[in-house]
Amino acid sequence: MSSQTDVLIGSAQFAVASMNAFGFDFDWDSGNLGHIARHGVSRDEAEEVVLGDPLEMELQTEEGSGEEIRLLQVGQTVQGRILQLVTTWRNAKIRVISAWDAPKSLKGMYLAHWSERYGSSEDSPL
Repeated sequence: MSSQTDVLIGSAQFAVASMNAFGFDFDWDSGNLGHIARHGVSRDEAEEVVLGDPLEMELQTEEGSGEEIRLLQVGQTVQGRILQLVTTWRNAKIRVISAWDAPKSLKGMYLAHWSERYGSSEDSPL
């Protein structure tokens, strides 16, 4: 997983993400960390989903975001929690916009996809 260092410049606090074992940088700050925490999701869980084998559900362009493309993903943490995430690429880093427990219907869709793709649990990427 990535590590984070908080840097204080004047009265502003910035979070600096470092590269993880997969070579991806994540863009974390108090805004997105606080947002996912309100949904009961940790930074590590969100990164596990992104770095695992998420089912990419939808691409959308968020109005007012400067045409930033956002990706809706459903995936599983190492502990087996199935989460739904909204992510984007920003400044060559993956930014998790939001993350929450996937609704029951999406959990079923994800597990069906996973089973179809990998078959038995021995073939699982997790």
